[in-house]
Amino acid sequence: MRSKRLFRCAVALWLCASVLACDKEGTPYPGGDFSKLGEIEALVLNEGRINTNTGGISLIYKDKNVIADVFQEVNQRPLGDVAQSITMINGKYFVALDNSKKIEVVDPRTFASLGTIFYEQAGSPRQIVPISDTEAVVSDLRQQLVRIRTVPPYGKPLEYISVPRWIEYLVSTGNKVFGMTQGGLYVFDVKAINKASARVIKEVYNEEYTKTCRMLVDKNGMIWGLMNRKEAGAVTGVTLKCVDPAREKVVRSHTLPFEKPENATAGEVIGHINYNRTDIDPTGTWIYFNVKTRVAETQGTKEQQSVYRMNVDTGEFEHYYDLPGVGMMFGFAVSPDGEVYLCDCLDYTAQRGYVRHYLKDGTVLSHRVGIYPSQVYFPECR
Repeated sequence: MRSKRLFRCAVALWLCASVLACDKEGTPYPGGDFSKLGEIEALVLNEGRINTNTGGISLIYKDKNVIADVFQEVNQRPLGDVAQSITMINGKYFVALDNSKKIEVVDPRTFASLGTIFYEQAGSPRQIVPISDTEAVVSDLRQQLVRIRTVPPYGKPLEYISVPRWIEYLVSTGNKVFGMTQGGLYVFDVKAINKASARVIKEVYNEEYTKTCRMLVDKNGMIWGLMNRKEAGAVTGVTLKCVDPAREKVVRSHTLPFEKPENATAGEVIGHINYNRTDIDPTGTWIYFNVKTRVAETQGTKEQQSVYRMNVDTGEFEHYYDLPGVGMMFGFAVSPDGEVYLCDCLDYTAQRGYVRHYLKDGTVLSHRVGIYPSQVYFPECR
């Protein structure tokens, strides 16, 4: 074990040196013919600073070209204020913009606007899940779910549905909608989404440090949620709980414990991070998440961010990748090839941020994107 930890420390030092090896600034592409630039590797949704209308979509190509704000270039107008999520539904991108109170529908090839769904009352749209071939539900911070059309004409929302608590992350499976809240996992039947018929699974909930963790559906159709384990008010581990959507109950629970920082040696897990995120591989077998790990004192710091993963079949955890040098992570994703992407907002002063791309060989590429990048989306696996 000691030799393994020493090896990890050596790799971390090497990664710190390699992070500057490639820093792609990206320049606007004037022609708008995006197919000429090759195959898109990833889309990046940039929140933009609130009240400045600077939400945007960046494109990263496999040849490492970057377009910082493709929607602005194509449509000659901003995407909107505070972009929260991007979801592919019926072959189109649906982008939720909470401060603009709207859903923008975008063509995935040309990035032209195909329509806009404007709210007619107070709302803060966050995440979108389809519930049929023609409709979807949007989560909201104002204790409501909003039902929308996902086929033309898009028009205004179909219904505003009052719910017991504010909901952000949603999944839809088995003709049910599941919404994570601070009071538990709420369950609605697709054909009866309303306050009266809501059920709650109290064992699964979010809190301040896990509210940015989306729920995941594995290869067996089970739902997974990440929470912190607390003992005597202190966070002592990360727990992944598995919900059977048919029985609406927790059927499995697996915890990765933290070592006390003062007792930890290099490589051991010592805590959670702000803006924790989760992701799952295309096979639905491995769940990825971020933690803090101890590093050797000789590196000039005591901790770093690392990626761990859990096998949904066995419940076993394993170290996956160390991510030195990024302290202000705002988004996280793992590509279909198993490469890690972090959204780095720098110092949160409304300047354009970076996506840090960690290759399997240890190289770190940096792509300059839009303001406050928060979500990385891989077209080939969604």
